[in-house]
Amino acid sequence: MRARLFFLFAFAVPIALIWMSPSKARGQQPQGKQGQGKQGGGGGFGRGGTPTFAGPPPGMQALPLDLFSSKNFYKDQKLWSDQRYFRCNTPRQLTDIWTSRRIGDKPPGSASWSDCSVDYPREKIVSPYPYKTAKEHYQAMLAAAKAKGGPTVYTKATTPDWDGYYARDQQADHGAEWIWGTVNQVPTILSLLTPEYQKRMVQINYHEAVDNAPQWEASFCYPEGFMRWWAQASQGGNFQLTMTPWQVQFLSGIAANFLRQVLIGKEHVQKVPQWYGETVGFWDGTTLVSWTANVQGWTLSHSMFEFSDKMETVETYKPVVDASGKFVGLDHEAVFYDPEAFVQPLHATYRFVRRQTVDNPNQRYTYIECLSNLRNTDGRPTQLTKADPRYIDYYGRPWAQNWEKYFEVGWERPQESLPQDILDLFK
Repeated sequence: MRARLFFLFAFAVPIALIWMSPSKARGQQPQGKQGQGKQGGGGGFGRGGTPTFAGPPPGMQALPLDLFSSKNFYKDQKLWSDQRYFRCNTPRQLTDIWTSRRIGDKPPGSASWSDCSVDYPREKIVSPYPYKTAKEHYQAMLAAAKAKGGPTVYTKATTPDWDGYYARDQQADHGAEWIWGTVNQVPTILSLLTPEYQKRMVQINYHEAVDNAPQWEASFCYPEGFMRWWAQASQGGNFQLTMTPWQVQFLSGIAANFLRQVLIGKEHVQKVPQWYGETVGFWDGTTLVSWTANVQGWTLSHSMFEFSDKMETVETYKPVVDASGKFVGLDHEAVFYDPEAFVQPLHATYRFVRRQTVDNPNQRYTYIECLSNLRNTDGRPTQLTKADPRYIDYYGRPWAQNWEKYFEVGWERPQESLPQDILDLFK
């Protein structure tokens, strides 16, 4: 546990230091020349392959006004559909533009351009199905299963043996990268959103890329939120899977825990939105079909979009076998329905490979406690020190520190002795 927490702390501190010291980032920008090249990207998440141009790429003319020169992005709504407004940066490139030192030496106006030809087709993001709602979609699949004599009912002895530890198949998995914000021009993603949620996304773009004031979930130990399960950095797709006849459970995470449970043969009963929703499902042969509703609205952050509490999904999990017929993983499809945030349902696919079975003696899922001393100071995330009254010494009995500071001042205390485990070293 301590090792994982130390990793998170070590990961967060350098990012926070860059946020706190934008002047240092400005002085270290190795700008590429127009039409040349791929810049090394000195820090942050190491996206060193980002195509970088000091000005517009060849054949592209800059707009008189864009995100990095605007004083009020709300007034620029007519320009949001033009990729040049964002200097052709993908959402992920916008969120990393300071940490990757692509902001230039006179930010924000010196921000770099990216490759204007990079995009992922909108038609591959929207749902290929005719359904308008998740309920309609799920009921159609359930009716199809019933027409074949289903749904399939398994016992403890017959439930599919999918138990184990899974990871995304990096070779076969290319149907959901648009959720990561790495393959699309910003206007393509905006075209999926209703006007209110377009505004919210450009708000994120502006304050992360221009003001260097990101508000990432892991920094503050905010909840990840439902759609973050599909995000690249969340590690939601690297999960421990547990199978029972009545429930299929997914457990994963890196900054916070994702607990997703498919309740077989049940109906939705939750009255209050849940961070990861409420999921019911059924078996159609060896295909698991699920419907998630009652989701708490949240954000993908990292210059991507928000979603509302109208979010629902219909998902399927189908077994993948190799040439010999051996089970090796799962093909996953999700259709996202959110009439408040999306202009039409969206679609994503993943392939998950089973890396370990339950027979592995060393594989574990380590429960995560997100511990952070990052706090907003004047609107920007700042790493606190012990001198700050908001600092929490998580491993130093913080409850006792509070009592001793406010209620035990001047008290005579027993003489402290060394802990027994230290004394044992001298035996």
